[in-house]
Amino acid sequence: MAQTPTLARRMLAQKLRRQRIAAGITQDQAAAEVDRDATTIGRWEQGHAGARRRDIQDLAKLYGTSAAETARMTALLLQAGERGIWEGANVPAHLRVFYESELLAETVRYLDLDYVPGLLQTPEYLAEAQSVRANADAERDVQVQRNYQQRQADVIHGERQPRLEFVIGLAALEYLRDTAVFEVQVAALREVNALAHVDIRVLTRLHAAMDGSFALIDPGDGLLEPFVFVEALDGCRYIETRDVVSQYRAAFQAARSSAKPLEEYLK
Repeated sequence: MAQTPTLARRMLAQKLRRQRIAAGITQDQAAAEVDRDATTIGRWEQGHAGARRRDIQDLAKLYGTSAAETARMTALLLQAGERGIWEGANVPAHLRVFYESELLAETVRYLDLDYVPGLLQTPEYLAEAQSVRANADAERDVQVQRNYQQRQADVIHGERQPRLEFVIGLAALEYLRDTAVFEVQVAALREVNALAHVDIRVLTRLHAAMDGSFALIDPGDGLLEPFVFVEALDGCRYIETRDVVSQYRAAFQAARSSAKPLEEYLK
């Protein structure tokens, strides 16, 4: 898990929470045993603060964790302290889990109603979208362009190549139908869609996911639990509750089944 410290911290947090619950121990009880307060235990379990190696060992002993699992948790703790691939790239901390998860995921499903998803945007499309944003920031926009190009190189064309499923709203393309940007963007979509691990579809009518855009990540390989990422003007949120994630999954699958394959839409 080189260069994914934020993801390592989140994985460690999930392990700590699962093991405490499996042991039938409350946060207050755990805090008392390791001479911490319950708030600190909660922050460790949310990935909002880092524990020390001794803390992890003490909790593992309290929870009855195996030696092998304790070693994995210790390794995650060390990885969480490394410099990440997105550090120094002006990527907000709240986006790093999502970006790092893309690199290691088994499957990522994107539903975007008004934008071409970032992984698929050409520089021309991104520049056009940035030009109409409120509170424009030229320096920030240049960094965003670099970050998008890096994500495309690593996720779409990298060695791992997770399964990528995109469902795009009709508006995302039709907004620029009569511009030169449209032709360039469509050509790029066709090129990516031709890859064996990518599927792009377009929504052309009412569908099951009209409440908003989101991304659904299936990390696989015993990493994080599947989660939903929802971005907004004032930040983003991660949805991890299994029942709620299942609802998003069902909405995506229903929308995808009613969407047209890219080439069919473009005929």
